[in-house]
Amino acid sequence: MLRGADVHLVVSETEDQVLVSWAQRSYYEELLEAGVEVQLYQASFLHAKSLTIDDHIGLVGTSNMDIRSFALNAEHILVIHDPGMTGRLKTEQQRYIANCRSLDLQQWRQRPFWIKLGEHLARLTSPLL
Repeated sequence: MLRGADVHLVVSETEDQVLVSWAQRSYYEELLEAGVEVQLYQASFLHAKSLTIDDHIGLVGTSNMDIRSFALNAEHILVIHDPGMTGRLKTEQQRYIANCRSLDLQQWRQRPFWIKLGEHLARLTSPLL
């Protein structure tokens, strides 16, 4: 990353909504190019939302980072400002990563054209999802 941050994005490899999944995947190449490690969780469907910043701040909750979640769904995020609890959350995140496979940028670019096209068409609907 530009500022030396170690960023892991853990997303479920199993999809629950095809259109949402395809729209989501349309962003992977840009993320990989920026240095984000995209990890595909394989153990089951993963719907967890959490974030840790250094060893001091954690966020966990139900909210997706989109306008629908903020304005319509009344979802919530808990901000943790405690190194002990943040450490426990970070341990759980490491457990998720242990059950992932990493995306490789060069390999990702090799997916078939029709899949790329479908992802980019789905991306057009992402503001509505």
